[in-house]
Amino acid sequence: MTENNKSYPELKGLKRHNVGCIVTGTSVVNPQHASPSGLCAVCLKEGMCEIGKKAKTGRTVFPEPFGVAQFSPEKRLPFLSDIQILPQITGKEVIFRNVKTDANIGGFKCSAPLAIAAMGSTIVAHKHGKDLAAGAAKAGIPMTVGENVYITYGKKGLKDRIKPYLDNYHRRGAVGVQVNANEFKLNVGKIGVELGAQYVELKLGQGCKMGLGGEIKFKSAKDAEKYKKMGITVVKGKECYERHCSPGGISEESLKKMILKHKSLRIPIWIKIAAGRGIVDTLKYFQKIKKKEHVNIKCVTIDGYGGSTGMSPWLIMNEVGVPSWTIFNAINKKKFDFDIMLTGGFTNGIEVGKGMMLGADAIAMGRTFLIAANVKKAKGIENYVKSVKEELQMLCATQRLDKVKELKDRRENLFAISKEAADLFGLKTNVKKLL
Repeated sequence: MTENNKSYPELKGLKRHNVGCIVTGTSVVNPQHASPSGLCAVCLKEGMCEIGKKAKTGRTVFPEPFGVAQFSPEKRLPFLSDIQILPQITGKEVIFRNVKTDANIGGFKCSAPLAIAAMGSTIVAHKHGKDLAAGAAKAGIPMTVGENVYITYGKKGLKDRIKPYLDNYHRRGAVGVQVNANEFKLNVGKIGVELGAQYVELKLGQGCKMGLGGEIKFKSAKDAEKYKKMGITVVKGKECYERHCSPGGISEESLKKMILKHKSLRIPIWIKIAAGRGIVDTLKYFQKIKKKEHVNIKCVTIDGYGGSTGMSPWLIMNEVGVPSWTIFNAINKKKFDFDIMLTGGFTNGIEVGKGMMLGADAIAMGRTFLIAANVKKAKGIENYVKSVKEELQMLCATQRLDKVKELKDRRENLFAISKEAADLFGLKTNVKKLL
């Protein structure tokens, strides 16, 4: 990657996606000499770049090595670091250690406004599935078992992701099972509830590849036939197969059918969708059907640019989407009687606090918890939640608040450090007007 502010001052602070990148296993001969297009300023026709890879394979490029590493986009958009917090000068004394961090998320009491985002059947997520579950339960936060676990590993595999949570559950948090378009036809929601899932999350999309389904690579021809029989798209490559699940359509008719089917399970319904054009009308529809059909919709997770753990096409991951917290600039003061949880690029307690100050009820993280589990298994999850809680307590002390839940909607104590961030997040840049 080349920092364009060295050659193109008007793009200061931005990065351009190049055709040679460690994520895709490609390279360029002279990375320090890039044209505005991202190609080498002088091409020696080596064929090592993404163009060469596409010329050899006829395919778009995916991150590599799949199943070993985690991936997320690297294109620079205005992000949480472009938001600064103003301390509250007047008010009561608050000792940060005394700040209460408890929260209610999606119908459940939790130790903090934090959850483990849905991670599905990818090798890297399934490898740490039991530790993620046990750690989340011990920490008292919700965890969603992501899509395609049942499709890939069967009922036993799904049970292995749910049971460790239930075995360590102490009346804080909850474990849920995610249902995508393919799993809807297989009644995975009902199967998950029978195994102990306490809520169902209907997956309508995700931030890193809205409009595309869950994707993995595998080598078994037998599995390829199994997936095809389930109506899943399978692509055969030179060395392995790719599985591309149906993303499902989104219309009032399809949403109503999916939501009402899960109403009969008599547990809270969560919904996951990406931040994008049409999201405000979709939220309004969730509100409408909840009231009209008396559906127990308790939480909508909005996933945005900046996250991802798995096999998303590299250009889609980089070039599509906006951060999830832009939603509050769009909905303004519209109120919904379900929680709104954000995910996509959050990594610490201060960022969780910023999301809440913008308007979120809670924050979910994916890659962050995978890293914690990889370092210290279930204990890594517990320890990381403790660190987030401590950072939230400290943030509350700067705001003179003794409850973390009171951070919500404190936009007046936020300002943007750039015009681009101000426009995207609906914040002010003139500190003089805020002091």
